[in-house]
Amino acid sequence: MFPLRLLLLISGTLAMNCSNSDDTFYLDTTTGEISMKNILNKTITIIDKAEENLKCFWVIESYIECTPMNVTSINLTDCQTVPISVVENSTNKLIFNMSSSTCEVTKCTGPPVTALMREIQDHPSEGPKDLRRVLNIRDMCADLFKNNRTMRMMFIGVERYLVHNMVNVSITGESVYYHLRDLALIVFNLTNLTSADDKMVKIKAPELLSENNSYIPETWIPIDALQNIPEEKRRVGVVTYKSPNQFLFKEELVRTMVIRIEVGGGRQLENLITPLKMKFKLLDPIIPVNYSLSCQYFNEYGNISLPDTVFWKTDGCVTKINDSVVECICNHATPFAVLLIADLSIDSAHWQVLSYISYIGCGLSAFFTAVSFLTYVITTNSRVDNANSIHVSLSGALFLLNTSFLLNEWGASLGIRGVCIFIAAAIHYSLLSCFTWMAIEAVHLYLLLVKVFNTYYRHYMAKLSAIGWGLPGIIVGVSLAVKDIKPLYGPTEMTMADTNQTNTICWIMDIPFFYSMNLAYFTIIFVLNSGILLTVTTRICQLQRYGTKGKPGKASLAWKDIGTVLGLTCLLGITWGLAFLSYGYVNLPILYLFSIFNSLQGFFIFLWICGTARKDRERVANTKSTSAALNTSTAKPKEEMFPGNNSYQ
Repeated sequence: MFPLRLLLLISGTLAMNCSNSDDTFYLDTTTGEISMKNILNKTITIIDKAEENLKCFWVIESYIECTPMNVTSINLTDCQTVPISVVENSTNKLIFNMSSSTCEVTKCTGPPVTALMREIQDHPSEGPKDLRRVLNIRDMCADLFKNNRTMRMMFIGVERYLVHNMVNVSITGESVYYHLRDLALIVFNLTNLTSADDKMVKIKAPELLSENNSYIPETWIPIDALQNIPEEKRRVGVVTYKSPNQFLFKEELVRTMVIRIEVGGGRQLENLITPLKMKFKLLDPIIPVNYSLSCQYFNEYGNISLPDTVFWKTDGCVTKINDSVVECICNHATPFAVLLIADLSIDSAHWQVLSYISYIGCGLSAFFTAVSFLTYVITTNSRVDNANSIHVSLSGALFLLNTSFLLNEWGASLGIRGVCIFIAAAIHYSLLSCFTWMAIEAVHLYLLLVKVFNTYYRHYMAKLSAIGWGLPGIIVGVSLAVKDIKPLYGPTEMTMADTNQTNTICWIMDIPFFYSMNLAYFTIIFVLNSGILLTVTTRICQLQRYGTKGKPGKASLAWKDIGTVLGLTCLLGITWGLAFLSYGYVNLPILYLFSIFNSLQGFFIFLWICGTARKDRERVANTKSTSAALNTSTAKPKEEMFPGNNSYQ
């Protein structure tokens, strides 16, 4: 007989011996249902002991399915010995006979599970049984569907196809109800729509659990949307889900049940003249500060090869809120729910103005930072000064940031995932480089004006460049390396507050990653730079008060010191701190200031470089004139140096 120890190669590491467990593996051959007690996401494998009999172990990430023959059920609660025979064995699948049943064990990896689900979709047999099978596959291969977005999107597509098939099956009576553990489906027969006065027909969503009956949504379907469906096929199916997890791709916050609406006759409800209406009751009525509720639908018809673009959207839906009831009015039918979203949306008018400001400012900054870099390359004297080298490095980072920002919406409009990821990663890298070079500016300023002595370091600029350009590169490189586990860059949607329309940009998709890698990173640099700016400002005030030689300074020079402080504020990126004050829609003035100051930062730094270059030229000219005067005075005759002696000659 085939050595059954090879089955361990399929199933992986053993979790526990079921002879010491109360967990039950139970086959109901009348319905084909596989149910497991206590350990839902685990299944069994088999090995041979001294005798060629069955011994079972609970293992992780395998899918088992048995086809009954002449027996009603097989209960392996006690893990009793049962004669078996192996029919087929491969790397991904094992088929064996056990008593009068044939069982298949499929390894929970992409290709075999995909093939199995496609086979179920392409060769449907019985609607509830097929749907139960794909639900079992998802539950038993939980890690596969949790970590692989393409598999999750494929599951949603297969589930939608099977639900649609069940809606198309002819029924007798007004409705038929299906309870499939993780979801409930009710199909209504609407062949007798006789009331010409009503424009909407109320459809009751199915109850999944008795304890959540109070949260079942109320649904109204427009009658005119059903008129083009043949009467014998005029059926509507409504699905309620026990959990929204299969629809969560970006840690969305769902506050209601998720429902799906399907119609028979091979039709889809879309572009409705009379929209459908749903009333959701909140699972949690407490709304956090700076958050709001939004009716959204899951865009399941997107390109499965671009999973980053297929998530929750708002276009075609209007949200109305009355206490703990949210009314959603939508012109199409797909999975719906009410989501909790951060209240950061901007209406279309302000969005357009801010876009113009940002594009004009970034265009000017990109041009002048390029001029700064070219001037630095051409001018030999400027490359000797470390301060100029740091200024130009910051200008280079700003040039990359402004250029990639200008390409952002264009890259998102192409719909090419690789291009959008590249642009998002380029923006993130250049942004982190800008923050890092701002910190380097602050440290260099501290060494020049505060520490003063013992500030010589070997390979000073080389070390600073390794930090300024290398550290952001490591962060972004690691972030790109984990894209197969958790994609972090890609298309992200911005929502317009007044129209619910979305604008797609290429940026960071994962919110926790955004806050940890951007906000936390900048907060550290902002605190450092603010402390150094305060120290330098204090030193400037002291010099203004006492003068360079202990004498009071001139009040007329105060404006120059103010200009110096403002220039340093821009140079050290303190204006980026306005981001801390622009949280929420009510802070539009701060948002405008943020856009103006930071989009023009490259231009301001160009002015600073020009100003310091002019001062350097004046200082060099003064030094030369002073040296010339000294040389002339040493060459004069004695009588010119001491004119009083002429009387003695």
